[in-house]
Amino acid sequence: MGKVKIIATLGPSSRDYNVIRKMIKEGVAGFRINCAHGDENTWIEYVKLVRDASSDLGKAIPLILDTPGPQVRSGDFQEFTVKQGDNVVISSNPGNDGGEKKIIIVPAKEFYTAASTGDIILYGDGEISFRVVNTGEDFVEVVVLNDGVVKPRKKVVIEGKEYPVAFPSEVDRRVFKFAGDVKATFVALSYVRSLKDVELAKDVLSRHGWMPGLIAKIETRSGFINMGEIIEVVDGVIVARGDLGLHFPLEKLPLIQKEIVREAIKHGKTVIIATEILESMVNNPRPSRSDVVDLYNSVGDLVDAVLFTNETAIGKYPVEVVRWTRRIIEAAESELSRALISEYRGAIKAMNLLDKYVQGLVLLAESLGGTIVGYSKTGRMPTLVSKYRPQIKVYIGVSNRFLAEKLSIKYGLEITDMSQAIQDNLEKEYEVGVEKLVETLVKQNYLRPGDIVVETYAKPQTSIHEIRIRQII
Repeated sequence: MGKVKIIATLGPSSRDYNVIRKMIKEGVAGFRINCAHGDENTWIEYVKLVRDASSDLGKAIPLILDTPGPQVRSGDFQEFTVKQGDNVVISSNPGNDGGEKKIIIVPAKEFYTAASTGDIILYGDGEISFRVVNTGEDFVEVVVLNDGVVKPRKKVVIEGKEYPVAFPSEVDRRVFKFAGDVKATFVALSYVRSLKDVELAKDVLSRHGWMPGLIAKIETRSGFINMGEIIEVVDGVIVARGDLGLHFPLEKLPLIQKEIVREAIKHGKTVIIATEILESMVNNPRPSRSDVVDLYNSVGDLVDAVLFTNETAIGKYPVEVVRWTRRIIEAAESELSRALISEYRGAIKAMNLLDKYVQGLVLLAESLGGTIVGYSKTGRMPTLVSKYRPQIKVYIGVSNRFLAEKLSIKYGLEITDMSQAIQDNLEKEYEVGVEKLVETLVKQNYLRPGDIVVETYAKPQTSIHEIRIRQII
């Protein structure tokens, strides 16, 4: 598999054991459940499907629960078509007949507080735009700016504004509880605005006796402005390009993406690109040329992973999406320049002895043309290895399945749960973990006679950081 990982969103198109199994075999490293849709019965079905398929294949596959977050969405109503110049009423009152006008139900009171005459409203992912012509306590009159189909349960964004929506909402709290019930690997926090949102989420999650990894979705103006303080306290970030495109001029998105990616890498945090990666494959078995170029360039940004949404949730070809993505990633990675890698590494400051040790480890292994094989009990060492974007194979054994799942979406790491192999040798688990992993890799033909192996582990309690070089015979 490539160094950049593939994460797929589950939905009607992938709600099948055999489809999920095929996606894992083709290269999916993690699955996302969008908890803005469905309920606990739907979510638990997805969890069971993924865990059954990953267990059968002997893979540690993380589950990411994506919260709705502080957003405004339309409610339930019958979809309708609109044309430029049509008059439409947005109302919180389902009983409002609007006279001759069509009605969009938006329950959130924050929308009516924020809306002003002259505002531009972006509906869904911005496919339909409205201009506000009149406002009231529980209604907003708008004129349609372009033709389209207005569908229920879509995002409603006022251009240039953010809603003062309380976080976490009732649905967010349900997701947090569910994460504890199923021991989810990650919770993705939507529309994170500041450090305070992350702290509130941690407080609620801690009450359920399970602390998953936290991923902050950077998708609003305040989230981007405060990304430095946010990145420091989470395990990773998602560059949610769809929503960023509703809050910033579209032509600025490439630069914004690069800024978020570089800030995350500098801090050693997982960074994931999302939205419209291979959107052309929702209805087609082959990607468009522009989608291929976009994905190729994202690999060149050295992101940890790409996250598919519509392509694998409602698209017709979820398995083909993964297959094409793997091909494009492999092609892009084969052309990465040393200058690019050096530039990224040059922006990283080694902060302590372990950091300096890992930096040297990666450079040594690359100079030898070797393969890194290591063992970790805490995840600190492999996280740092990934931060330096290694351009050689890296196999890491870890002490438990949850840690294996957390590390599996990091750049350049192939993770194995070694808990069974080392359970009778806990006094020498680091040494035994490396030894057993090398044996496994040789048996599986990932290591062959003549290969140079750089064996490594770091014992935090003793400050011993060991590197041993040998050749497979």
